[in-house]
Amino acid sequence: MTMLSEHDLGHWTLCKDVKGATAFKDTFDQSKYFGFLYCIKNNTTGQFYIGKKQFFHGGRKKSKTYGKEMTWRTYQGSSSHVKDDIRKLGHDKFTFEMIDLYRTKGGLYYAEAWTQMVSDAMTRTLDGKTPESYNKQIAAIRFVPRESPKMGTRKYAVKL
Repeated sequence: MTMLSEHDLGHWTLCKDVKGATAFKDTFDQSKYFGFLYCIKNNTTGQFYIGKKQFFHGGRKKSKTYGKEMTWRTYQGSSSHVKDDIRKLGHDKFTFEMIDLYRTKGGLYYAEAWTQMVSDAMTRTLDGKTPESYNKQIAAIRFVPRESPKMGTRKYAVKL
């Protein structure tokens, strides 16, 4: 049993909800979760990156790394664009926030895609030109769509 608190999270901070409380308990048992959903924010430009990270290596049980802890405490995302900006601007210009914890692989993968879609990560811009999000794909979609979901689609999805 590995109980983690805010002091054990490396550069990650716990997401705070509207009332200022954490989205999950101040401590949690890492071994009970598959991974976490996160947001890396560039405090200089306002850009963000939504991603997921698992706590332990998976794959084949015969693998040397199976079940061992990943280096998630220092993880800076899989985006080369985010990493380049961290190198250029400095680590202190970024916020690394754990949004939520997930017990299953399916839940984590779905939450990532859903959050990227709902936040319009592929289409939002800062100035009509510069992408607001560092995300360059959602699930297997690696192109920026030429049109956004119409209002009818949005209203329908909210009612579901």
